[in-house]
Amino acid sequence: MSLSSSQIESLKHKLDALKLRIQEDLRLHNPATQNISSEAGDGASGDALNHDAMSQFLHQHAEWEALQRAQARLSENIADVCKECGAAIPFARLEAEPTAERCINCQGALEADDKRLHLHTHSSM
Repeated sequence: MSLSSSQIESLKHKLDALKLRIQEDLRLHNPATQNISSEAGDGASGDALNHDAMSQFLHQHAEWEALQRAQARLSENIADVCKECGAAIPFARLEAEPTAERCINCQGALEADDKRLHLHTHSSM
């Protein structure tokens, strides 16, 4: 399983563009540089805004980590190998989601497990 040189270059360009977007998002939405205050009596609104800013920052940080893993996998010539089962990840999938680490089957199973866990944690409340 190996990607052609043009496929590798295409993925590199996509990852570079993603890197620039994430860096800009992290710079603009870093909770440490945003001082969201609330007026007296409106603490809940300020807390919600701070929570949203932190949530967005953590999501962007997770995207950054996925980007770093994708770049490492590409440099090791294993970008198209599923980290779960070792099957080939089709280039079309990588083109659509350059940080994909799993084949469609393994990703589907992971998402089904996540959904099952999510349903069970909420149904017991």
